[in-house]
Amino acid sequence: MHFTIVVPGLLDWPFSALAAVEKEAPALARLIAAAPSPAIEADGLVATACRSCGIAKQQDWPVAPWLARAAGIDTEGAYWLCADPARYVVGQADVRLGGLIDDLEGAEADALIATLNAHFADDGIRFVAPAPGHWFARVEHAPQLVTHPPEVAVGAPLIPYLAAGPDAARWRRWQSEMQMLLFEHAVNRAREQSRRAPVDSVWLWGGGTFVLRDAPAVRIFADGGLIRDLSRSAGLAPAPLPAALDATRSAAGQVFWLDAIDVDAAATRLRALDRAWLAPTERALHAGTIREVELVISGRALALGFRVPRPSLAARWRSRFSSPRIAPLLARFAADATQA
Repeated sequence: MHFTIVVPGLLDWPFSALAAVEKEAPALARLIAAAPSPAIEADGLVATACRSCGIAKQQDWPVAPWLARAAGIDTEGAYWLCADPARYVVGQADVRLGGLIDDLEGAEADALIATLNAHFADDGIRFVAPAPGHWFARVEHAPQLVTHPPEVAVGAPLIPYLAAGPDAARWRRWQSEMQMLLFEHAVNRAREQSRRAPVDSVWLWGGGTFVLRDAPAVRIFADGGLIRDLSRSAGLAPAPLPAALDATRSAAGQVFWLDAIDVDAAATRLRALDRAWLAPTERALHAGTIREVELVISGRALALGFRVPRPSLAARWRSRFSSPRIAPLLARFAADATQA
């Protein structure tokens, strides 16, 4: 038997916090040290969630058509993009993605969507908002476009994260038009007067067409987030995350998506995570009740997939007396992701 454990967020920690992994989560450190070089996946949690659900990459990870289906929208075989309302931060030298807008009211979203639809009707683009803070764009003709998830770009200069590909120039021009349409919109003027962030633009990402998944059924355990929405849309019946690995009856074909750990609570949460999940995993590998575990360590922009096999007898003895240093390894990958 084998299974997957996803540990989100660690690659976003500073080195000083990563050093706590070796002390507070020794089983996690030993599992990482026992694995061969990891598979490296750009787009971090988004890529990991899609792979976990058996959703194949197109030009982008096609999050939009699956999330649209989860919201009750008939995707009609069209090309869809997530078009999340966003705010920008204008600095002296650049413009950065400040974040997504999560406090829109229904009437505000309807008014902004109506303006965008009136302007782009002749371009074959229609915006829909199944929820005030979650918008989609239905595109009549599928573009050749590569985008980035918003969490990858938050706080970073915009230029490296703008759409790329053969049709990128047209879409960048359209995105500029969106900014101009929204800049003087009555909704934004009212929001600014009430000291709420205006909707500066929409963040386009996760484009693709709906294609049935062609992968073995897995069971997803997660308490929320993108992974639950995707797995629900994919018909995988996500279940709440159990308190510990030992609470599960069978580990075959299952994905356990652990809660992200805030760096400020690193020590306490790491100890709890290690006792509940990684130490039982290590014991099961040593006992031979599982033959391999995939351990995914992720940040916003990068995911590392460690495939940990059952160790040899000599390796099991060594692990009882060793204290592996894995913080430099994780820090190196985290730095590479930041510089990419």
